Formats: sequence, structure tokens, C-alpha cells
Amino acid sequence: MSAKNYNIRTAGQANIPILGLGTWQSTGQDCVDVVKKALEMGYEHIDTAQAYGNEKEVGEGIRQSGVARNKFFLTTKIFPDDMKFEPEKLVAAAKRSLEDLGTDYVDLLLLHWPDDRVPLSETIPALCELQKQGLTRHIGVSNFNIANIIEAKKYADVPIVVNQVEFHPFIKQNTLQTFLNNHHILLEAYSPLARGDVFDNEVIKEIADNHNVTPAQISLAWILSDKHRVAIPKTSNPDHLQGNLDAIKVELSADELEKIGNLASSDGRKIEHPDYSPVWDD
Repeated sequence: MSAKNYNIRTAGQANIPILGLGTWQSTGQDCVDVVKKALEMGYEHIDTAQAYGNEKEVGEGIRQSGVARNKFFLTTKIFPDDMKFEPEKLVAAAKRSLEDLGTDYVDLLLLHWPDDRVPLSETIPALCELQKQGLTRHIGVSNFNIANIIEAKKYADVPIVVNQVEFHPFIKQNTLQTFLNNHHILLEAYSPLARGDVFDNEVIKEIADNHNVTPAQISLAWILSDKHRVAIPKTSNPDHLQGNLDAIKVELSADELEKIGNLASSDGRKIEHPDYSPVWDD
């Protein structure tokens, strides 16, 4: 992978491009086309998941792009239903993802959700073994709270490098962010545009006007202003790809960063989460 040093974040031995393409709800030919276009125009980070039902389409987009596998960072996630109680199911699920993606390895493999039905004492060692076997270069988690991560770390003998969670200007994640920073785990922001709500916020719109950019770019620039974060905005519209990528270049003042940071609230989540979601940290 050829990411520039100023466009990556490092955790453990993982060098992760700070802005990637999320593919949640991207399906069919639209998914193929947007992945292909993203890689062709210089994206170096693609994120998918088994639960998205689009790994084959992501893989086809990768194939059609012609971009060499070692030139970009590829993430997928395994859902709890694929790893209930039996580590062998996690291994089988990972191999199924690789087959659908058309690759011998992913750069990052995440447990998609914590679930009380799924003992981390079994799944985390199995995840570590997948890294040792070379099926993934790094491991991480998604939608884990602090207690979940503390438990996961007890059973991990390789670094957990990422916790992928909902994050945008309207959600408070200060307690989680501080914990992750102290444990050298990156916060990876999904839904960084708050399902489009950033476009209607007057504070963000005013700052965007001052920079002659879009509210989406301001939200992404705010997230990426912290060296402990990366973001994976999703789009099925190839026309939006360049704008998201250009957010890396936007520099916000300390005053602007503070104004955006003040928009967060404890009830700012925009994504409907499953019944087995953990108790979120304040």
C-alpha cells in the first residue's frame, strides 16, 4: 500500500489510510461501480462487512479497477451470528469473506458487534489465529464499549488496532475516545455525516461557506483533525467520491473545531442499533 505518511494513522503495526470508502447499503452494480471508481481515483481504503451482503460486489469492483492488491487497505467484518460459541465458525466465515472478495487476505478483520451470546474468550483467540495464519494482517472490533474492549484485550495476544463506531459532530464519544487513545486503538468513524444531518446544521453550513467547501467536507475534516481517528464515509454516488477525498486538505481553525465539537450530545446517535447493543459509554 502506498499511502502518504500524512494520510495514514498508525496503531500497532497497522498503517491505516485516514479516509476510506464505506459500502454499507451499497449493492449490486452501483457497489461494483463505486468501488472501481474509488480505487481508480486514488482511494487507498475500502470497508465492507459480511452483514452488508456486498462482499462479492466489492471484490468485483476491486478486480475491475485493476489496482494491485498491495496498493490499498481492505477491511471486512464478521457478524456475531457467524461466530456463536464455536471459533471454527469464525474461521470459516473469514475464509468465506476472502473467497467472496477474491483475495487471499484482508488488511483488517473486525468483530462486527459484541454479543453476550458470543464469548470473547473463544472468538478473540480465534481472530488472533487468523492474523497468525496470514488471512488478515490486523484485527479489531466494531461497536464495542470500554468494558467490551477491556475484556477482549484479556484474550488478545496481538494488538487490537481499531474500534469502528458511529461518530460525527452530534455524538459524544469523549470517554470512549480517551480510553482508546490511552490503549493505542484508533477510533474509526462510520456514519461520519450523521446520515446527512450535517447538511442542515447552521454552524457547519456557515463554516463550510467560509471555506468554500461542503458541510460533508467540514464534518470529515473535523473528524480527521484528531490524529487518533480515521473515517469511512459511504456513498453509492461516484460524483461524491472526490469531495470526500478532498476533505483531507481542509484545515479548520481552533475556534471552528471548538464550535463543531460543541454540537455533540449524549443522545446524538443517528443509527438504529440492534437489541444486543452494549451500554454505550457517556
